[in-house]
Amino acid sequence: MLRVGKVSFSNTEPLFYRLKGFKVVEGLPSELAGLLRAGRLDAGIVSSVEYFFNPELYFILPGVSISSVGRVCSVKLFAKKPFEELKEVKVTRASLTSRYLLKFVAEKAFNRELKETDTDEALLLIGDEAMRPLPYPYAYDLGELWYELTGLPFVFALFLVRREVPVEEAERLLSAVRGSLEEFFKQKRSFYFNECIDYALNEEHLKGLELFFNYLSDKTGRRAPSPLFLNAPSRRG
Repeated sequence: MLRVGKVSFSNTEPLFYRLKGFKVVEGLPSELAGLLRAGRLDAGIVSSVEYFFNPELYFILPGVSISSVGRVCSVKLFAKKPFEELKEVKVTRASLTSRYLLKFVAEKAFNRELKETDTDEALLLIGDEAMRPLPYPYAYDLGELWYELTGLPFVFALFLVRREVPVEEAERLLSAVRGSLEEFFKQKRSFYFNECIDYALNEEHLKGLELFFNYLSDKTGRRAPSPLFLNAPSRRG
């Protein structure tokens, strides 16, 4: 049975709403990326930076992501003073993609380079934790700041499948995920799922992903990978 990683945040619920016939393993984004990389999972909705650093291991399920087009509502920087005055930030250990997004926003919007420490000056939270009221006078939605800077969606997570997984199994997973999304939005509606999170992966999303990957390439010296999708010719042999 295919082992599929599910981030233990509310935003993954629509992708797994009616998912049956798979062994679902829950965990934090950083945990699941490690399991998928080590081959202890076959597939999973994981941080997009995992694909940047290890593209040779995976292909991407097309048309599916966890993204935002504007505010994301669940990736926020909480601060005791305005962003332009910040020097340090505490970053949740759960984060992978969002810590790099914070670096991008700090640099491009505020000309800042924030040092990661145990400070109480500012706190980056993701997922359900970021949607709780916290006693900070300033709160910055990173999805919204990215959109203001770029005009493009931000892709937080991709549905990755290890390349050794048989095509038929990957196609079965893709069909199940699409069916789950369709069923969820037929039956449920909420501000968060309908106004904050975007589950598409279209041309505009890929432009945003390319921009982010090029930024990571500049910062790390690694070549930015091109997305390899399930239906790519090289995948079919």
